[in-house]
Order: sequence, then structure tokens, then C-alpha cells
Amino acid sequence: MNDIDCPYCGKGQDINHDDGYGYEEDEVFEQECCFCDKVFVFTTAISFYYEAEKAPCKNGEGEHEWRDKIGSPRAAFMGKQFCSVCDEQRDTMAPEDRNAAMEKYFTELRGE
Repeated sequence: MNDIDCPYCGKGQDINHDDGYGYEEDEVFEQECCFCDKVFVFTTAISFYYEAEKAPCKNGEGEHEWRDKIGSPRAAFMGKQFCSVCDEQRDTMAPEDRNAAMEKYFTELRGE
């Protein structure tokens, strides 16, 4: 799927966004067609799409659905959870315990 069709030859083009080029709204950008070699101009319009879902855990109508966070290194995510419905975060481990787990991880990593 291409970003835009060349206004001269009609062939699909991908906009070159190197270094963020072409993302500003209300600005005219130019690009050369890789098929017909003609320069065309384009503007950018950014749109958002939203999707709503019920969150009973935020309305006293149900419990949070807690899930363990997973990541690497594992010790950094120990005791961290999120609600799979509303994405609320919680810690079930004291910071000093997580710090101790991380120290152990780094010690093992160094081979000590």
C-alpha cells in the first residue's frame, strides 16, 4: 500500500519521511516521482481514530483484571501488574525488593 499516487503518472509513491520530513500540517512539501521523475507537491493531514470500550472496574461494577507485566530483564518487571481492561498499573513488590532482584541480576550478568 502506497502513501499517495503521483499526480502525473498515477503510480503509487511512498512519502520519504527521512528526518521527519513531510509530517508537518499546513506546510507544502515536494517529492520527485520515482517512476516519471516529475516533481509534485503534497500536504499532510493527520487524523485520529478512537475506539471506546466499557471499563466496569472504573465504575465499581467489577474488579480489575490484573496481569503480570513481562519484560526484560525479568527482575525489572517483578511485582508490576496492569489491568487488562483499563491499563491501570500497580506494584505488588516493595521497591527495595525489586532493587535487590536487579542487583542479583547484574551480579549474575557480570559472572560474579
